[in-house]
Amino acid sequence: MIIAVTSSTNNDNTTKRSTPSIYKKKKIKVRGYVDRISNGIVVVVINSPKEEDAIEEIYIPVSKFPKGAPNEGDYICVTIER
Repeated sequence: MIIAVTSSTNNDNTTKRSTPSIYKKKKIKVRGYVDRISNGIVVVVINSPKEEDAIEEIYIPVSKFPKGAPNEGDYICVTIER
């Protein structure tokens, strides 16, 4: 648990100190390829950012693609939060 720290000076000017949020997730842009499209869901396979030899599947609705659904085998960039 992080507790905000304030300075204990006798100045009339109050200084606000902010601590970074521990709940703010880091955004990572990764490259993957479209494995399959089924029932309006695009399945993108990426290399796992946590482990070197592992892969992950990300499920994205077709409605998230403004130019239309990609084809199977296309390479796309995906921004994920970790």
